[in-house]
Amino acid sequence: MHISFFLPKEHFPDHDWIKAWEQGEVLPLEEQGKRATAQCWIYQTWALLIQAGIPCSLVEELPEKGGIIIAMSHLVSSINSKAKGKRSLKTRLCHRNFFFVDIVADGLPHPEAHLHLVQNRAHAMRLPHSMFMPHWPQPHLIARNRARGSLFEKIAFFGERNNLAPELRSHAWQEKLLRELGVVLEIRAVDRWHDYSDVDGVIAIRDFSLARHLHKPATKLYNAWLAQVPFIGGHDSAYKADGHPGRDYLVGSNPEEIFQHLKKLKEAPLFRQHLVTHGSLAATAYTREATLERWKKLLQMTLPKAAHDWEGKSPLGRFLLTRSQQFICYADRVLR
Repeated sequence: MHISFFLPKEHFPDHDWIKAWEQGEVLPLEEQGKRATAQCWIYQTWALLIQAGIPCSLVEELPEKGGIIIAMSHLVSSINSKAKGKRSLKTRLCHRNFFFVDIVADGLPHPEAHLHLVQNRAHAMRLPHSMFMPHWPQPHLIARNRARGSLFEKIAFFGERNNLAPELRSHAWQEKLLRELGVVLEIRAVDRWHDYSDVDGVIAIRDFSLARHLHKPATKLYNAWLAQVPFIGGHDSAYKADGHPGRDYLVGSNPEEIFQHLKKLKEAPLFRQHLVTHGSLAATAYTREATLERWKKLLQMTLPKAAHDWEGKSPLGRFLLTRSQQFICYADRVLR
């Protein structure tokens, strides 16, 4: 059964994107908007699978006949808008024209999808008919320069400024870090999200609530592990699902606790190395190569079987499963 990745034409990146990727050039992707998300999850995934010899297609319009379609959940409205006289997505799904897999990413699972791909392992454990698929690590990531040795002078947040807890963005807190620990906090610009060469620690706290953030991934943790830099995160469910607090990363519940973590990291190089060593071991499951293997297994084994099982269901079975999916997606929207 043929597998296609769906990407509307307006979301296609520049034609030189694959060429640049193959040559190892750094192409920083925008974090804001749908374009970057579509590039990361759809275009990049398709390109890497093709390079690995896995047969699949990139299409800008849905086929009228069969197959397996993988699309971003938030682009489904675009799918319907392109119908223009053709049967709608819902109608074609009811007629079993294709097996629909939605990549949820930061959005909401689509109620018409047969299988949801979610970027948070804890979310996958709660959402029926879903499976965990980690986000790709930062392209062309540069690890911490080993020549920095035991230095602990700069910590960084890799993300949009408004995604860091306001208490940590405050001038007073950053001034305290510099005055009492000799540590500078940098909110790194998007064009250097791949560069950890001069960073001694990573901090990633969205807020100080106990919110699980089920729709958010643990990508910042993976990148810190791969860069061999100690990581301090919040109570995000994704961090806890993939990491082990105190062994391969630290959890901060308030600014003072984070300050004490940083103080210990600065004064105890052996403890810092303990976190880095265990993080490096955990990172092997989230490298570009490991993520590619997950996708290869998905396309070669999981999806063909799932599509075959779906096609073998009776009309009543398909109807009941579709209805349950709609209820599940509604509940997921409300309870998140």
